[in-house]
Amino acid sequence: MAVPACSSPPPAPPAVDELVSQLTLARRDSELAAAGAAVAPQPVSAALTEVAAERTRHAQALTTEIARLAVNPTSTSRETTSPTTTTSAAAAPPPPLADVVRSLRASAASASQLASTSSGYRAGLLGSIAAACTASYTVALAFGAPAS
Repeated sequence: MAVPACSSPPPAPPAVDELVSQLTLARRDSELAAAGAAVAPQPVSAALTEVAAERTRHAQALTTEIARLAVNPTSTSRETTSPTTTTSAAAAPPPPLADVVRSLRASAASASQLASTSSGYRAGLLGSIAAACTASYTVALAFGAPAS
């Protein structure tokens, strides 16, 4: 069976380090949204609480994928991550909604870019994260403010 010479191999899977950066973004977004929810009025508080929970689920999915890669490495990258919890300073003021939106926008762009260089499950995971972040800042957190 002949294989056409013009076909290109699938893209290399993202390095663990790239997934760790996505994990860091997910945790940061979750923390920002939770801190904002603590002081925001309803319905903004409810929306921020849901965004925080969703980004926590993203962090869990990324942690699972990173652990899988550590057991069955397919790329050359330094082994990393044990789940850690970052805590923000107690005296820090809660973030304004605009900061949460900016963080989600940056996370969506980062996950989207990485998804485009991935394949298989990881491409789907990262694409799903990008879509969820985009939906969060354009729909769930669009309380009369422009999306851009």
